[in-house]
Amino acid sequence: MTQALPDLKAKKYKTVREEAVIGLRAVGFLKHGTATHVQIKTPVGQIFSCQSTFIGFDGDQRLFFTIPTRNIKQLNQFFVEGYRIAVDGVSDEGEGTKIRFASRISHIMMSPVAIMLVELPQQAKLIQQRKESRYELNVKGEIPLEKRRLSVNLTDISAGGCGFSFDAIAPVFEMKHQLAIQVRPSHGDDCFVLSGQVENRQQKWGMQRYGLSFDQSGLQHCRELIKRLVFDGSRYIFNPTVESDE
Repeated sequence: MTQALPDLKAKKYKTVREEAVIGLRAVGFLKHGTATHVQIKTPVGQIFSCQSTFIGFDGDQRLFFTIPTRNIKQLNQFFVEGYRIAVDGVSDEGEGTKIRFASRISHIMMSPVAIMLVELPQQAKLIQQRKESRYELNVKGEIPLEKRRLSVNLTDISAGGCGFSFDAIAPVFEMKHQLAIQVRPSHGDDCFVLSGQVENRQQKWGMQRYGLSFDQSGLQHCRELIKRLVFDGSRYIFNPTVESDE
């Protein structure tokens, strides 16, 4: 039995929460393969920032991350045992919870693969980023590009924005990039244009994942779109009854 999507416009915003937890608890939010942002600071104040991937936890005191560079100068200058490191990652759990902590590099391994070992932090911060309730989707959309149309999957929707994903080989959209996702039902001439700007992005399991914050036009089209969606027991989809009647 299908169920209509709740009126997102009527939802009250939740308060953004920030919680300090022990480092061991925070590790539970970081799944292997999670894309993270790391910042390394040298004793003289030089800073190097890059993207890395969380590989895993040894169950004791060490976290494992990929070393994203083979540049010898960068390796010798920044990837040094004992240097301070700050890590930011976004969990798949907890409504998009951000994990943030500071630690130290304990070991650098270059063979057979380049791996950075980081000490388990004593404390970490869990930051609840989402302000609205999120609803899982199974809806296709397209983003018009200069020379082609990029097919995307809408993964979730809320009163203020949506999440979408596509193959990692497609173009990368930078933060604050303005774009519009066109969503068309399988029947009829309707086109819902979810416009806004990119607020976050990740790469995981061969997919680019993004969060889009709606502008005023996007909000209006979102309200019209959700009237056409129903819950199929797993995610929200286009109402099959409405589709078949058109």
